Amino acid sequence: MAPNSTLKTIVVIGGTGAQGLAVIRHLSSLKEYQVLALTRSVTSPAAKELSQLVNVELVESQATSGYDLDAFRTAAKRSDCAFINTDGFAVGEIAETYWGVRLFEVAKQAGVKHFVYSGLDYLANELSYEDDKHYVGHYMGKARVQEYMNAQPNSPMKWTIINSGPYIEMLGDFLLPSAPTETNPALQFTLPLGSGSVPFIHLDDFGRYLHWTLTHPSRSNGLTFGIAIAHISGPELAAAYTAATGHPAVHTDSPIDDWLDAHFSSLPDGVHTKVAAHSTSDQATLTLSLGRNFGNWWNLYRASTPDNKGLIRRDFAFLDEILPDRVRSAEEWFRKVGYTGSKKQLFRGTWENVKVRT
Repeated sequence: MAPNSTLKTIVVIGGTGAQGLAVIRHLSSLKEYQVLALTRSVTSPAAKELSQLVNVELVESQATSGYDLDAFRTAAKRSDCAFINTDGFAVGEIAETYWGVRLFEVAKQAGVKHFVYSGLDYLANELSYEDDKHYVGHYMGKARVQEYMNAQPNSPMKWTIINSGPYIEMLGDFLLPSAPTETNPALQFTLPLGSGSVPFIHLDDFGRYLHWTLTHPSRSNGLTFGIAIAHISGPELAAAYTAATGHPAVHTDSPIDDWLDAHFSSLPDGVHTKVAAHSTSDQATLTLSLGRNFGNWWNLYRASTPDNKGLIRRDFAFLDEILPDRVRSAEEWFRKVGYTGSKKQLFRGTWENVKVRT
């Protein structure tokens, strides 16, 4: 849509991904922002969807890998703020650290007033150094950017880090349950959680957290905060589905290796396929395999307890204060979206290329 000079302008990296689409939809609905969304293809389905939103302008990127700094710099010079969600599954752990730092630097040079980084939990002090069982590449690629940002002044460019986590919408895609059968009439959630829990986030709330961040700079400047619906265990997930729908559901705690094999065995190198191998020309820059990355990913949640006293924690009182009507439970989300356990594509591009099985 055509630019509106009366609005605040925000440049967005990652706008055509699942998170970015949800954020931009919300910003567009507010009619307070002119959104400049960088994309490698203005004709992709996600880009076409964005182009139909009010006050959204597509900015074509020429980068074949990584991010187009020239296009970003030009857009950033037109922008009051920036929302940055780099994709470790497209560029790899090492490159994600570089790009996060470099985009911060360029945004500051371009005169951006508020830089918001979409991060993940930084667990450097909690990592198991004996066997690295909590080392997750797509977390640590962002973690190093967060460490860099925390060493930077928050003036003249303000900055904020919003740490998220697995999207509860993944229950329609990457974490899709097994459908009921004649012999087993219950919806089957199969997650290798043990006694742990997942701090699921609701994508529709992410844009609202971003809006709070941009409209409360006196509180958000220099702040890192984590978002989540709640810490949700496997049994809680099944019980919430039954409470919301009246239909039976069960949770099965599968071994991590079985879950990994079910999701990645169809790839040419199976679980040994490197993260970002499909999109990165220099394979020497890649670190973890999908099996190691996601095995450790589950280890994080197995060590994160439903009582919010485990490895990953959230300040839910703070989240209730800044977003009083946020979604606060799996049951509430199931009711809100009319969840049935059926397939609903969430990831495009990267995940389609990897051909992750659900």
